[in-house]
Amino acid sequence: MRLIENIKLNKAKATLALVLVLLISLSACAAQQGTGFSGPSPLTPTTTVTTSTEITPWTQQPTQEPQGYTEATQDAITAAVEKVAPAVVFIDTKYQVQTPFGFPDFYYPFFQQPEPQEGQGSGVIVDGKNGYIMTNAHVVRNAVDIRVTLPDGRSFPGKVVASDSISDIAAVKIDSTNLPEAKLGDTSNLKVGSWAIAIGNPYGFENTVTVGVVSAMNRTLTNPETGRPLQDLIQTDAAINPGNSGGALVNIKGEVIGINTAIITYAQGMGFAVDINTAKQVFNDLITKGQAIRPWIGITYSKITADTAKKLQLPDQMGVVVVEVMNGSPAQKAGVQVNDVIKAIDGTPIYQLDDLRNVIRNKNVGDQVSLTIWRNGSTLTISLKLEQMPSELP
Repeated sequence: MRLIENIKLNKAKATLALVLVLLISLSACAAQQGTGFSGPSPLTPTTTVTTSTEITPWTQQPTQEPQGYTEATQDAITAAVEKVAPAVVFIDTKYQVQTPFGFPDFYYPFFQQPEPQEGQGSGVIVDGKNGYIMTNAHVVRNAVDIRVTLPDGRSFPGKVVASDSISDIAAVKIDSTNLPEAKLGDTSNLKVGSWAIAIGNPYGFENTVTVGVVSAMNRTLTNPETGRPLQDLIQTDAAINPGNSGGALVNIKGEVIGINTAIITYAQGMGFAVDINTAKQVFNDLITKGQAIRPWIGITYSKITADTAKKLQLPDQMGVVVVEVMNGSPAQKAGVQVNDVIKAIDGTPIYQLDDLRNVIRNKNVGDQVSLTIWRNGSTLTISLKLEQMPSELP
């Protein structure tokens, strides 16, 4: 009986040994043939299998710095900051809030006088000899007291020379000379992907520097304070925060390419600056004429979609469609109507929204222009005289 049990036990051990041998052989074959992946599956952890075939375990390659981001680039960014930062100032404001119901101040024996509110922003000294500072219009709007502090600690009272809500650019002056000033660049050849350095005073942290790239050009946003479009904006992923408004967006050469103005609060890495070419033109008008000078037709317009083209029975989607004609405007005086499609101005074809704006802003106030218009299936020509755009649009 004991012998039979030993025989059965030996057979069981032999069978188990054979199964183990087969399993090891199958594992080795699978390791040699592979599984079709050149590396480990991203969904499962990497494991090490010991077989008769040697397998080199996968290892992550060392991370390399982005191409072009060299020590020389870092030195160039540092040098650019050193050029501009001394001219980026801190602007403290006190501004009067809107009185209830729009009542003037002399009614305030009957109401509680509202306390002035405080605000903070940034600015850029662009004329050190005469104490002129470029900033955002919304930074100094309704300000009753302005205090400008330089990075070197000097502080001066400031006054608003003039401001322009359409471009969100304002000119502030302090009574001082021989100040540091920033060099203003030219964005005519600025390319998407170029370095962008934001310098300002976010949340009161003076002379904060963030670095990114130019993400896009010629962006348009709706100004929440005026309801009108803010145009000619540079988009950047350099961090811009409250208090950065009015500060400098700088290229790697240490030239100001934009004035930081807006962010999209529900997004990350989406800041906007007024293109310096636009800001320079507006700023010069504010200093010399007290207001920005812009030729004006007096319409709002939109692009032509497939639905619009079908509704208006247009032969194509070329041009822009008039959606509003403002009262008293040159367009109204000349007989332009809602749903008119502007196809050309002075013979220059209008393909998209920017085309009309670019043609008009290269004209002068007082110029006579000819509009080629599609209306009710016919083409007609309307002549009008460009006027100065009002500082505050209805």
